Amino acid sequence: MWIRRSLLAAAGTAYALLPLTAAMGAPVPVPGAPEPVVPDAVHPLVAYADPDLGGASQAFGAGVYDADLGGLGAVGGDAVSSLRVAEGYRVLACDRTAARSVDAVDGLGSCRYFDAGWYDRVGGNLDDTISLLTVVAAKESGQGVTVYGEPSLTGGALRFGPGRYEAAAGDLERLDAVRSLSVADGHQAVLCDSDRSTATASGNPGLCQVFGPGEHPTVGAGLDGAVSLVAVGGPAVTAADGAALGGAAQTFGSGVHQAAAGDLVQVGNDAISSLRVAAGHRVLACADDQVAPAVLGACTLLGSGVHELAGTGLDDGISLLAVSAGPATGQVLTAYADGGLSGSSGAFGAGMFAAGDLGGVGNDAISSLRLADGARAVLCEDAKPGAVGACRLFTAGDHGTVGTPLNDQTSLIFVAA
Repeated sequence: MWIRRSLLAAAGTAYALLPLTAAMGAPVPVPGAPEPVVPDAVHPLVAYADPDLGGASQAFGAGVYDADLGGLGAVGGDAVSSLRVAEGYRVLACDRTAARSVDAVDGLGSCRYFDAGWYDRVGGNLDDTISLLTVVAAKESGQGVTVYGEPSLTGGALRFGPGRYEAAAGDLERLDAVRSLSVADGHQAVLCDSDRSTATASGNPGLCQVFGPGEHPTVGAGLDGAVSLVAVGGPAVTAADGAALGGAAQTFGSGVHQAAAGDLVQVGNDAISSLRVAAGHRVLACADDQVAPAVLGACTLLGSGVHELAGTGLDDGISLLAVSAGPATGQVLTAYADGGLSGSSGAFGAGMFAAGDLGGVGNDAISSLRLADGARAVLCEDAKPGAVGACRLFTAGDHGTVGTPLNDQTSLIFVAA
């Protein structure tokens, strides 16, 4: 097992951006150490409530996650102690509470920037204080954020989609400075005055600020002309009623979104023709949404990227979208190997659980289930490797049988709290 350990130096001042990169020392093997049981590395970030990748856990895809909005899921705010970051991703973890207590303008306290690796402690005075996580992959096309070289949205401009943009990588070189910005609906941006390269080379803390949707005529006195990192987060899923994301569009976060429950009003029921799925997220798109419990129509599982549905059975036929970045601990759903809520069981939080995540009860073994108040779940079988077979929607309550054809055939679960 390879573990990258955090530096345990205290943050020198407020707004400290403390980098953790390979430049600060390659991970070293720990002889004889058992490999921890963690979700598959396809999840961009898995955060843990205990050190050494233990305790409650939550998987995250690309995006900005705020504890105040319930964004830190099963782990929760002021509770993260260790992290696993997948290859190709970086994570900015920040404490907002300390900054707010002294009426800081930008609302961010100490931050750390994590490269890919396993971190058995977050360090930097951030243990059990993280309230904002920003997960970014390589830059994507799009217009989620526009940064300007002058105040009040004037001067030269650069348009950024979700992802990370660093001065050291030449991403900002067309502007002499970043002094204002606009953020599109459904997006957020975190700006810092040190990217991986400069912070590592100098060892000095940096300033960070988070910006929500809207126009921002200034980046603030501390960042004016000093921005070296722009991290952009967008919606998990964008659905549109036209090709190439044209026409009426609607964004979706993690959860189960049903036309029958009024969740698809903006884009429309049986109207979706294209979808964009953010890095690290998955969406289960299904036809024939009904009042649960009920068997759904044809379903397709889609990964990251833009998906054109023209010529497929789901074009203008989607009634349900189940969105998630991966598994989480919790007891939102309890599944049982036998009917009548009996036999071996496994508990699941809100998230997506593939065959390998169904421990306790096991793959192709579920016969009955219990869902917590307010929860919804979609269970699916595998028709063949990599494909989704029959799916069924369940709502809160006890279900003494999952019914045919899912009995002892369930290999995929989406759970929404």
